[in-house]
Amino acid sequence: MWFSWPVKRAVDCYSERLKPTTPLVTKTRIIDTFFPVAKGGTYCIPGPFGAGKTVLQQVTSRHADVDIVLIAACGERAGEVVETLKEFPEIIDPKTGKSLMERTVIICNTSSMPVAAREASVYTAVTIAEYYRQMGLDILLLADSTSRWAQAMREMSGRLEEIPGEEAFPAYLESVIAAFYERAGIVRLYSGKTGSVTIGGTVSPAGGNFEEPVTQATLKVVGAFHGLSRERSDARKYPAIHPLDSWSKYEGIMPKRVVGYAHSYLERGAEVGAMMKVVGEEGTSLQDYVVHLKSEFLDAVYLQQNSFDPVDASMSVARQKRMFKLVLKILASEIRFKDKEDARNFFYELRQNMLDLNGTPEDSDVFASLLAKVEQALGDRKPDFESRGLKVLSELE
Repeated sequence: MWFSWPVKRAVDCYSERLKPTTPLVTKTRIIDTFFPVAKGGTYCIPGPFGAGKTVLQQVTSRHADVDIVLIAACGERAGEVVETLKEFPEIIDPKTGKSLMERTVIICNTSSMPVAAREASVYTAVTIAEYYRQMGLDILLLADSTSRWAQAMREMSGRLEEIPGEEAFPAYLESVIAAFYERAGIVRLYSGKTGSVTIGGTVSPAGGNFEEPVTQATLKVVGAFHGLSRERSDARKYPAIHPLDSWSKYEGIMPKRVVGYAHSYLERGAEVGAMMKVVGEEGTSLQDYVVHLKSEFLDAVYLQQNSFDPVDASMSVARQKRMFKLVLKILASEIRFKDKEDARNFFYELRQNMLDLNGTPEDSDVFASLLAKVEQALGDRKPDFESRGLKVLSELE
């Protein structure tokens, strides 16, 4: 089956365009739980160089619940493209048990190629994605990086002597980026089947400045924003998605009210952490210090994930719900501590047990033993529970 089609025109051979509502499971906890992406939705991953954009995309391509993955290497360094071409055939696809390359399409475009080819590579990728969507398949398109695509448009616009906009980008930059992301979506075909194209684009703003034109134009049209942080990357907190800067408009695998309760601890913990930098630990009340410890605990055991651990690298929805419920139970508990040292020792031991739990297969005796250890450590303290926390926990029953 083949057909000829201009790459800059969207394939519109379908009967109905549907609203993206089904979550795209990536098996990455911070994405699926806190900042979900819908099948047929759009999202962007802006971040400074070296913050882990390409690695996050490769982890997503391996574990995302889609039929075909398309990678548009737009203006990438030749070394990165070669590395991708070498690694993907050797990676075992957890979905099929075969080589990951068998369900992956890579559009190669290095920084040494002409700028016209760089612009065309992104459109070629999305047209191929639409081609497979017409077969009733779910497609994930990862564009890396749309910043270099925009730079190619800026260079071509300059040569054509067009009127420049902000930072010399063409005046039509926003409309072009919007038109690209609009080609994502879930559709009902004439045969009755449904197919989807989900688009995730990385943005590489100079100096990690999210106020530059390409990032701002992208934020206006995407449904989820996974902002990578240099601070978290330098602290080796991966994925380096900043939990306070990022957002999503889509429904995820957890109720929004439940996620909001956990997110409130991250916000309050960040406030206490900023205060502690000024007044120190001794100038902080025990109650505020416990909030800070709970925030650090949530970050370490749930937001961070080890991509090199065979168990922790991909977590099923059922296990995510089970672990998140356990974390929420700890957040909602009001434990009486003697002093800050007692609180710190309790959460440090609890964190280590939870990290061991994340790397242990769910059907093993070790998992059951570690789970019992965590439950016992919490039960020995005979905690009370916040009324709001109890309501949230009841929603996960």
